[in-house]
Amino acid sequence: MVKNTIDTVSETIENEDNAVDLDQALSVAGIGWYNIRYSLALALFLISAIIDPVGYSYLLPAAKCDLQMTDAQRGVIGSIPYIGVVATSFPWGYLVDTKGRKKTVVYSSLAAGLFGVIAAFMPDLTSFTIFKLLSAFCIACPASVPYSFIGEILPQRYRDITLSITNAMQISGSALVPLLAWAILPLDFRIDFGLYYFRPWRLLTMIYSSFFILSAILMSFGPESPKYLISQGRHDESLEVLRTIYSGNKRKPAADYPVKRLKLPEQDKQKQTFLNSLVQQTIPLLRPPYLKWFILNGTLLFGIFATLNGLYMWIPDILNRVLTGDSADLTACEVIAQRLNETSSENAQCNDSIDSMTFVINTIANFCCAFIALGFSSTVKILGKKTLLVLVYMVIGIFCVLINFVTQDTIFAILLSSLPITGLAIGPINAYAVEIFPTNLRGMAIGLTMMVGRSGSIVGTNVAGLLINAICELTFYIFGGMLILCGLLSLLLPRSRIEPRPAKNMPL
Repeated sequence: MVKNTIDTVSETIENEDNAVDLDQALSVAGIGWYNIRYSLALALFLISAIIDPVGYSYLLPAAKCDLQMTDAQRGVIGSIPYIGVVATSFPWGYLVDTKGRKKTVVYSSLAAGLFGVIAAFMPDLTSFTIFKLLSAFCIACPASVPYSFIGEILPQRYRDITLSITNAMQISGSALVPLLAWAILPLDFRIDFGLYYFRPWRLLTMIYSSFFILSAILMSFGPESPKYLISQGRHDESLEVLRTIYSGNKRKPAADYPVKRLKLPEQDKQKQTFLNSLVQQTIPLLRPPYLKWFILNGTLLFGIFATLNGLYMWIPDILNRVLTGDSADLTACEVIAQRLNETSSENAQCNDSIDSMTFVINTIANFCCAFIALGFSSTVKILGKKTLLVLVYMVIGIFCVLINFVTQDTIFAILLSSLPITGLAIGPINAYAVEIFPTNLRGMAIGLTMMVGRSGSIVGTNVAGLLINAICELTFYIFGGMLILCGLLSLLLPRSRIEPRPAKNMPL
């Protein structure tokens, strides 16, 4: 009997007629332009899921006159993407596991983009909000699925580095938000649509949402996850995907792919319903010994997201008010109060213009924060997870408090623009969750604590919206105090059993 071998990057598989597990089969398929092309397409979903929510921080100030929004209403609308993510994470997760990665992420992203584009043509605040809410209900899928999808079409040895690069692209992608706003919002055009005028902010809404549509179109030509197919017992389809990957990477005929059979995973004989599975995985987290760690991790993530997505939504507006006001020897809150008095009269004209320096400062700040985040992530092995957490919380918390005392515009802009650095803490907190919770509860624990954290985005956006005009100084004291408290609570985390790898941050 002739003995055949299959050479992979890291090993040789003997007896090609024998079944091969999926990781070995992916190693045979290798890495090349085919993997990279669709990894980039999947990364675009993650970038889209950052651009759309962060884009509200520029859209809403520019649309406040046309849609007649108060600051409180802007807070509610600004929190819509996070309401959508929190409300639909579990249903989308269920669909991804039962209907397939590709189909679910393509359709959800396409729907998110189309609803977002339609919102740009809505004449009033109510209809605009309804379509933005419909779009938000579809964001949870493209905001999370690409991470696992990318890992499922790559050989194991390349997954960490590819996901790290993907994460860096996502962080840097947030810098596109002020750049696009800078290009579109200063344009001066008004097209009469009868019920309303089509102005630059509506075009910007379409552009931000179009990233979802572009992602869906690109991925529609891509493969389904072979891991999903094999988990559903669809052996031949999974093998066909692997042949396609092999052919695309090696520039060889698909028939040359040497793997002929895949090992099928063990199927659960007793399949549970979605609700039963949800209950069985959730109840243990709400009992000792895991309850205290669940509460602690959830609280720490709440503090991050309340600042990162909540208060941060107001940064362009706050910067714009201060930069366009008379800020000589005045703190930011004193300038905001002064501007509020000037525009509170009945005859005051609504002003929705944004100073060009606001775009410049935010663009530079986003790029700087991305580089700082990448730099600190690479030193986490030296600092340790707990030290990094305490530093991030304490430094940004103190920066928030100092905003109430600084009278120089440059220092104020630096302090305010440093808020995205809080995203550095997400990776270490999730790394602690991996160490604290057992394997069978780990996925649910991370999912639920991230959901608690993202609810902070909703609370933070609305609290900042309500307080920024009424009691401005209290806004920064609350957020700064909350971050400092989280820094102290971080000291309660257990000693790390395994020194961490570079953290992967997920800002949405």
